[in-house]
Amino acid sequence: MACFAVLATAAALSAQVPAQDITADSELLPPGVAAVLDAALASDDAAGIEAVARFARQAHPQTIAEIDRRIANWRNAAGFVALASNSLSPTPMTNAPAFTQDTVADAVPVIRKWTGEGEIGAFTSSGNAPGVGFVGSVKLLLEGQNWRIGSAGRVDYQEIANVVTRDQTRLSAEPNYKFSQRGYVFGLGQYEKDRFQGFMSRYSMSGGLGYSLFAQDNAKVNVKAGPAWRRTTATTGEQETIVAGLASVDVNVKLTPSLQFTQDASAYVDAHGSTLYTLAALDTKLLGKLKARFSYMVQHETAPETGGVGTDATSRLTLVYGF
Repeated sequence: MACFAVLATAAALSAQVPAQDITADSELLPPGVAAVLDAALASDDAAGIEAVARFARQAHPQTIAEIDRRIANWRNAAGFVALASNSLSPTPMTNAPAFTQDTVADAVPVIRKWTGEGEIGAFTSSGNAPGVGFVGSVKLLLEGQNWRIGSAGRVDYQEIANVVTRDQTRLSAEPNYKFSQRGYVFGLGQYEKDRFQGFMSRYSMSGGLGYSLFAQDNAKVNVKAGPAWRRTTATTGEQETIVAGLASVDVNVKLTPSLQFTQDASAYVDAHGSTLYTLAALDTKLLGKLKARFSYMVQHETAPETGGVGTDATSRLTLVYGF
């Protein structure tokens, strides 16, 4: 009779465990992850539950407390059932679904998207190559949950009386990975050609740390710095390889719903000379994804190559289409 009373009491306690304890506060987890975790808990498959919980914690570390709470509730409920059935472990369901890493990966959303813009228009310039001409550029950005890869290309070309007075090319690629809410590591590769500043080619490789000073919807400011390696081939054929330091800042401010200001500024500094570069732009929406842009670029070489002028300044009026 005493044994029957203990079993009856255990069964009563098991019946009193509310079913919603296992699935409560589902809003704290992404719906897909919550559904997979609930299905695993319902199967009473300890190995499957541990696998699902491990991958869910890795993908969403901010919900670890909620995941642990659900598993603790399941263990408490499973303990009551085990006592009532005189079993030391819960009996797995015969038709319980199999959980694999691919199953969890499908349930956990991975953000990946392409964005970019194309720019074309006219410009006026002063410095090494005064006159009027055309400019074209393309920017592409691939973003993931904690990483992104950006690339950009720009060509400035100008002729006066069938004489080329400006021929500038600039290509770059920059991957980075966020290790915290604001901090990230980056790498940067860049190629430049501008014979009017005295070099036929210049390759730059750099990497380091970046930090988001502001990350609001209407204002973003990022800074980064690190060592750099540069190899320059002058128009005279001479080559120079140096180690430098890189520092840069990116500003993006939304002034009004249709007006936006951006500025990219960077400085390569070494023992022989430095390159200072800044590009400021003001965008206004025209129609849909089409924008008009007025920009002003300044590039200054503290030690220009022989025959080159230290400072180039270019103003542009262009059309930009985002995609």
